[in-house]
Amino acid sequence: MHIPDGFLTNRIAGSLDVVSGATILYAARRVKVDFSGRMVPVMGVLAAFVFAAQMLNFPILGGTSGHLVGGTLLAILLGPIAGFLTMSTVVIAQALFLQDGGLVALGANVFNICAVTCFSGYAIFRSLGGGSSGGKRLALIGFIAGWASLLFSSACCALEIGISGAIPLRIGLSTMVGYHMVVGIIEGMLTAGVLTFLFKVRPDLMKINGPGRFGLADWVGSVVLVVIPFAILVLAGSSRLPDPLEKLLAVSPLLPTGAGADRLYSSTRYMDYLIRAAVFVVLIGLGILAGFLGRRRSSRP
Repeated sequence: MHIPDGFLTNRIAGSLDVVSGATILYAARRVKVDFSGRMVPVMGVLAAFVFAAQMLNFPILGGTSGHLVGGTLLAILLGPIAGFLTMSTVVIAQALFLQDGGLVALGANVFNICAVTCFSGYAIFRSLGGGSSGGKRLALIGFIAGWASLLFSSACCALEIGISGAIPLRIGLSTMVGYHMVVGIIEGMLTAGVLTFLFKVRPDLMKINGPGRFGLADWVGSVVLVVIPFAILVLAGSSRLPDPLEKLLAVSPLLPTGAGADRLYSSTRYMDYLIRAAVFVVLIGLGILAGFLGRRRSSRP
């Protein structure tokens, strides 16, 4: 679902860059004010968990593949603001270090993958009473929230690309939402399984007074909903099939064919590497400057 550069108009990409950047700044300010220091390690662990989960692609319909997102799970465990900020760090790291999504389209990817999944999934979870439920009801609500949030995210992605003219809007919407209805089943199962497990062993993470005993049936449910899907993904390896968005963009009318495609691909990769190198240089420079200013401030009486 990561949108590469060159498929969104400047108006769409620039607007979403501004919206996502402002939301990240607001979320960082809120987390700094509202969160205690003990929650920072939890955010880091969950970010690493989501980052690893998104690395594994599994085959779905039509010769494509999908991967887990985890935005709803983070929003439920951390709250929508902190969940969005944690997901944003994952998507930004993927763009900078793994070339998963473009830099110009980074705002769109943050909006689709982070904001939409976290806020819509959390809203559905709370509106269905998930915050005060447990057991089978908690698992069902968690499944619905995780599944639906992925549909909303894929619909937003298709709308942005369709409005930009990269693919026909009707085809993009039906294809992206249709594929992610299947991907959402795995997403919903993972969300439901993790929430059910934590409800038994760490209800404080969800502010729910769950029972302390974890019986045999609970362990079996956790294995079915969490361990088995992950074991299948790990043993089978990450699928090399393109995801639904990559398959749609491969037949985009914006892409030339023949020698023109080769020249466009080469120039695009050159500019992509150049922009990423510039971003790294800027980040390193800002880090050095921050360290220098911090040392000067600490040395003052």
